Amino acid sequence: QTKTSIALLYDEVSENAYDIRLKLTKEVLTIQNQDVVCVSGSDHSANHRTVTLRRQPVGGLGLSIKGGAEHKVPVVISKIFKDQAADQTGVLFIGDAIIQVNGINVESATHEEVVHLLRNAGDEVTITVQYLREAPSFLKLPLGSPGPSSDHSSGASSPLFDSGLHLNGNSTNTAPSSPSSPIANEPKYEKRWLDTLSVPLSMARISRYKAGTDKLRSNAFEVLALDGVSTGILQFYTAQESADWLRAISTNISDLTLQNMKMANKCCSPSDQVIHMGWVNERLEGTDSSQLYKFKFLALKGSSFYIFSTPPV
Repeated sequence: QTKTSIALLYDEVSENAYDIRLKLTKEVLTIQNQDVVCVSGSDHSANHRTVTLRRQPVGGLGLSIKGGAEHKVPVVISKIFKDQAADQTGVLFIGDAIIQVNGINVESATHEEVVHLLRNAGDEVTITVQYLREAPSFLKLPLGSPGPSSDHSSGASSPLFDSGLHLNGNSTNTAPSSPSSPIANEPKYEKRWLDTLSVPLSMARISRYKAGTDKLRSNAFEVLALDGVSTGILQFYTAQESADWLRAISTNISDLTLQNMKMANKCCSPSDQVIHMGWVNERLEGTDSSQLYKFKFLALKGSSFYIFSTPPV
């Protein structure tokens, strides 16, 4: 089976979930992360992009932000408004973390501090950004750029909601200033899904349980390759989606296992054929009577029953 869809990668340490794209082929499960890449022109710094925005009398800077140091996350561009200043640059994207404002480093700044800097930076604001590949769950950002919407953050701004700088019309110009736009020979950027990790499915195993326990994860599982490389915990938006992906990956693993058995059996006599092989969970009694689980690989070959810690290659 082949499949592609958006899922989440759950980080147990930070308890955040990040947007990823899964791509399944017959033999490999690939995890893709979204990133901003330079598609033309000379790019002197692949990670950081610097652009000067000209504040418009109507629409301000044409962007909104979320996040802040008080929540231990960077300030991130959460909206870019079509045909306004930020959009016209062609260099800024939803999900960009703001690193500097007019040369001032804001990586450790609070949400309110960044809002204040941007609002009071004058008619031209130079910002340096870096695309945040792993945006925490409350900063979950849409992949497209939504159109202008009503803004309710004219008072105190909150790092959990969009602070709308698109409505800031503090420009001193009476006539509209020339739009922010990229110079012809400057680098051009696009947001793309890039391969991050490939997990071979031959002899791979799937774990739906929390490590070492009999507690099932909700709408989530982990795929581990023969060499121990793990996808991490893949989380899905619905139980149906989780079940569909589980079935598709399991089917591909089973098909590859059958292929391996057929190849092995070519070298075996009719009485010594591999009848079955695959992963199981062995339940161990813990010292405190808690039940621990360990993966084992079983094989039925001829009249013998084999138990392995890892599949025999």
